[in-house]
Amino acid sequence: MKRSSVRLALAFTAALGLAGLGGAGTAAADTASTDTVTVTTQYFTGFGTGSTAWAAESSASNDAYAKASFAGYPRYTCYPSGIPYTRQISPYMYWSDATVRCTK
Repeated sequence: MKRSSVRLALAFTAALGLAGLGGAGTAAADTASTDTVTVTTQYFTGFGTGSTAWAAESSASNDAYAKASFAGYPRYTCYPSGIPYTRQISPYMYWSDATVRCTK
């Protein structure tokens, strides 16, 4: 339910209570409160290295997904957030960090 719908239901319940029909209004308020769901969003950052930029980014993404998994988020609830930051630290070594956004 949208927030405005919940406010409308609470206002309706208050009006019914003033009119002496509090029982019907209470039932309406109880059904409105069961429709609300708390959504939790968390971000996890992983780090990785590799001999190519792709390998470093892949390693960083896998590390971020592993951290999310340890926190109790299934992989299918996590999505990449932003573009991985990758830099070359030597002629044949790349370093990267990647972030995933997970919701419950």
